[in-house]
Amino acid sequence: MFRVLFYSPRIAPNTGNAIRMVAGTGCELHLVEPLGFDLSEPKLRRA
Repeated sequence: MFRVLFYSPRIAPNTGNAIRMVAGTGCELHLVEPLGFDLSEPKLRRA
């Protein structure tokens, strides 16, 4: 199993793509703060 780490991600759509990728492959995604966006944003939650 792979582990993917995003250090201080700033682009929400790229992070959304990574979330979908790890969900489909069974990998783990780790997001290291500070994030450049709010995870509760409706646009990100929809992605």
